[in-house]
Amino acid sequence: MSARPTSAELVHDGLRRCAAARRQVSARYDRGALTATEWADFLAALHARDARWWSVLARTTIADHTIPLVYVAAVFDAEAAALRAAADWACTAREYTRNAAARVA
Repeated sequence: MSARPTSAELVHDGLRRCAAARRQVSARYDRGALTATEWADFLAALHARDARWWSVLARTTIADHTIPLVYVAAVFDAEAAALRAAADWACTAREYTRNAAARVA
């Protein structure tokens, strides 16, 4: 029987899957399979998923009083950066939608 993965291992795997999904979405956009709005929407969702993974790690690090505060701060910074990236990509998607609507009108 294998040992249960640690929270850090689960988060690492989740972040790795998100990074792979971002590469796949960008490749689909590069091939013309996605519009710019769809691409930006997907990236916003994937960065939001990153933020949720960082949030899992943040809860774990806060609960473990043996982890130095500098690592806890780094986790919170990573979560905040992922949330900012998600908001930026969501804003970009809205701009693409607005520009596409303006071209049609």
